[in-house]
Amino acid sequence: MHKYEVMYHKILAENIKRIRKEHDLSQEVLAEKLECSREFISRVENRKEKISLKMLLKLSYLFGLEPEFFFKKHNVKKS
Repeated sequence: MHKYEVMYHKILAENIKRIRKEHDLSQEVLAEKLECSREFISRVENRKEKISLKMLLKLSYLFGLEPEFFFKKHNVKKS
């Protein structure tokens, strides 16, 4: 994998996990909403698998976000 591909794969996985937790969703509930398995969500969040464009668009629609949101680093306030 090219270094930029690795970087964006990491950012994407982190953003999916963060936005899921911000919406207080378990992996299982998110998987139901996206019509996939909980194991798939886990593999994506842990960078073991990449998501398709179709799945990225489903995520974007579900959370009301633009697809490019998932590829940007976001400052997270730690409490």
